[in-house]
Amino acid sequence: MDNLGFLFAANAFVWGGIIFYVHTLKQRSRALEKDLEILKETLSKEG
Repeated sequence: MDNLGFLFAANAFVWGGIIFYVHTLKQRSRALEKDLEILKETLSKEG
């Protein structure tokens, strides 16, 4: 039970990494959706 602090710190670190990764994926998804909308608008103007 002496290493409970280390266990908590490791758990917090892992969850922080997971949350950061999901946030990064969300940002990338938004950027791709924005690019897709711009592409759709460009194609509809040309076609």
